[in-house]
Amino acid sequence: MPAATPLPREMLVQRTGGQPGRNQDRRESGCIRTQRGSVSEAPRAGGRPACLPAGRTRVVWAGTAVLCLALVGVLTLRLWLDSAMTAQVTLTTDESSGVVVLRAKRLFSEKAPDLPVYQEEVDLSRWSGQLVHLDIDGGVRRRGLATAPTGRIACRAEVVSARGTEPLQFVSWQFGGASRLHPRRLGPVALQAGQVGKSGLPFAFAGQGTLWHVLKVPEGARLRLHLTPLPDARVKGPPRAYVAQQASSKGQLSPPLREPERKPDAFIYLIDALRPDHLGCYGYRRGTSPNIDAFARDAALYEEAFAAGTWTRSSVATILTGLYGCVHGAVHETDALAQWPALLPEMLRSAGYTTRCVSANGNVTVELGFDQGYDEFTFRDRAPASWIATAVAKRLAAQDPAKPIFMYLHAVETHGPLTPGIAAMRRFDRGLKGRYGGSSASLDKISVLHPHLTETDIGHLVDLYDARVFEADEGLGQFIEALKKAGRYENSLIILLSDHGEAFADHDTFGHGWDLSRETMRVVLAVKFPHGRYGGARVQERVSLIDIVPTVLSQAGLQPDAPYRLPGRVLTPERLDKGRRIYAETSMWEANNLDLVAVIDEDGYKRVIDASVPPRETATKRSTGLWDTRVDPEERNDLSASMPVRAAYDEQLIAGWLLEQRASRERVAAPPAPKVKLSAELQRKLRDLGYLKGGGAPAQQR
Repeated sequence: MPAATPLPREMLVQRTGGQPGRNQDRRESGCIRTQRGSVSEAPRAGGRPACLPAGRTRVVWAGTAVLCLALVGVLTLRLWLDSAMTAQVTLTTDESSGVVVLRAKRLFSEKAPDLPVYQEEVDLSRWSGQLVHLDIDGGVRRRGLATAPTGRIACRAEVVSARGTEPLQFVSWQFGGASRLHPRRLGPVALQAGQVGKSGLPFAFAGQGTLWHVLKVPEGARLRLHLTPLPDARVKGPPRAYVAQQASSKGQLSPPLREPERKPDAFIYLIDALRPDHLGCYGYRRGTSPNIDAFARDAALYEEAFAAGTWTRSSVATILTGLYGCVHGAVHETDALAQWPALLPEMLRSAGYTTRCVSANGNVTVELGFDQGYDEFTFRDRAPASWIATAVAKRLAAQDPAKPIFMYLHAVETHGPLTPGIAAMRRFDRGLKGRYGGSSASLDKISVLHPHLTETDIGHLVDLYDARVFEADEGLGQFIEALKKAGRYENSLIILLSDHGEAFADHDTFGHGWDLSRETMRVVLAVKFPHGRYGGARVQERVSLIDIVPTVLSQAGLQPDAPYRLPGRVLTPERLDKGRRIYAETSMWEANNLDLVAVIDEDGYKRVIDASVPPRETATKRSTGLWDTRVDPEERNDLSASMPVRAAYDEQLIAGWLLEQRASRERVAAPPAPKVKLSAELQRKLRDLGYLKGGGAPAQQR
């Protein structure tokens, strides 16, 4: 087939319907307009659109470049002017290492009038029922200018579950000079930001390290965090310590089970330094306590009762005030009991009771402020328990039968010196030839810390102690007989207790007051309620000597007439809670050379912390630590290294408790515990009990 013959130029012009000159120009320019006005492109070499003139193309490219440069400039300027807040949340348990559950990064302008608050949520259902250590870390950095931090983050946190919304309180104890006790910081070093959310809780930030909190995770819980940047430039003045919410200032007691037809008589009978595990009713098999055992069958016996302090003056002040030592203030060797707005005998006297005290211990004397509220106060140094029973019988004989009476009685048989009579010693002497006798001079030779006692030494001292327990038991029997003869036993509230225990090198200490071990914290407690209620009950729930005041007032049908909240509970068995927390403290001398504070938490873990600054080298290795008292009641296996989350949780509990006690103290219109210069006579009496050496210096034995 012959090749197609190209059309002549003239024919091409005719088919397009235009003139040759104009069509020529359009073809040369690369564009041909169709009949509908559209443009068809003819490709040109170099890839430039054939439809634009060369000059206009350059303008478009230049405009595009300027726009891109402007956008880059704006973004760069923002990066240079804005700051970034970063946050990281980690959860740790004693069974697993830390898991990062949140990483957040937010930009903000430090020049904005109000700093932003970012809300984040973390699902905690994986940790339901567990104890977790929550760490919140992060900071503020100015982007593009420097890499050094320019601020911190503050937060408010809540746990949301089926139980509702529970705010977390970053509780820390910082010594504020209100008390001479416990100057060491405990808990997270939490500070308070100025911004406060709708919940009324302040935002908190870490004073040093990370902000932390230990919590028990409810079933199906979520952690809700409100995070806000805190640039250094926004922090005005020195930051304040984070303040947790406080409990109500005044507590109320539940009414007695029934309104008494006649107010019961009330007797507190204290046997100093008596260990529960040396009594038959607590399982001891040496026959030391027939009268106490018989009394316990008429009473409710408390298996797990604890002192709030482990030496006499502080513990008795707690029994009569219902307050912890760091509130009532009678904690050191030279402290007297302050004139409180109301003590137990005062409250009872105002309700029509006759009030009397009979004491044989030099720590419970008029000179030390313990006569407040009594119609009659009788003291005889180291008098035998038989003398106390005789004094009770005489006073009951002179008492109006229609008028109720309250008596506080303090026996000292089981407190050193351990000098039993021949008859009692013959019952318990196993013939052990120990190097130390029971006299004050002999006991002073024993080092109370790290005592170098052999098994024979300890056995001989226990024989002396058990003989004295037997003599104390005889005195209690005489007291009970005096009540029955006077016709006052049946309608009486009788509380038999000890103020603290006694150590026989159980945890490298001897005596009491030096530590917060079980053998010195655990006390005897048996309560005979009026008309035999709860007789024979054995109570397993943990209780404390702070419960004595509420119990006496409740049985007398009274409400506390005091401006402060009583932290104790009524000891009627059905009102006691399982898993109650117990607190205690001891501080031996003014220099706080062994300043200890303890908690037994709701799960039975016991934590003891040395709160002095710095922690003292004189503390024994086993004075501080963490123990699971459910499986290790003798506190032998320290878990503080293997269970750091539990240890931190209990430290947090102690910090919160100290804050509550400081707030209670500040609300009381009472002077600080007065300092006393002990008279020569009182020094002699205390020295005979083993409390002082010559010249008033601290003795080895308490």
